[in-house]
Amino acid sequence: MKYLANAKFAFLFLLISAITVSGCTVKYVADYDASLKEEIVQVAKKIDLFWGELLDTAASERKYDKFKDRYNQIEADIRVLVMKNEIRALNKESKKQANIALDLWIEDKNLHKDNDTFSDFEANIHRKQFTRVFTAMAKGEEAKNISASSASDNAKGDKQ
Repeated sequence: MKYLANAKFAFLFLLISAITVSGCTVKYVADYDASLKEEIVQVAKKIDLFWGELLDTAASERKYDKFKDRYNQIEADIRVLVMKNEIRALNKESKKQANIALDLWIEDKNLHKDNDTFSDFEANIHRKQFTRVFTAMAKGEEAKNISASSASDNAKGDKQ
């Protein structure tokens, strides 16, 4: 009789545990932010436009002073992306990517400032580099949406 009571208690405990655990999810990444993804795309567009305009300028006229205001505007935009990624919990990879973009931008700004020009070769390489970095950032944000959708679909399936 005592054995039967213990077995019922154990079964009830396992049943309650299974129900509780199946309803819990562990999050390892930040929530998807559609407005941040759009902002990433817009900053990428500004950077691509910057390199396009620089390449359309004759090499002899690519003085730093002509581009310094644009460098500062875009640097501020990237710093906002860094800040937005830093304040979000569970956002290590996106924060790292935004900091990489900022570091690369500052390096390019300083290179232009020091040399007071930019060759077509360098500009094309740097343009492609930023395209890769910002594409990765946008894909990373979109992956959070896919992850959230999958988790949501799984939760709906568990409740049905």
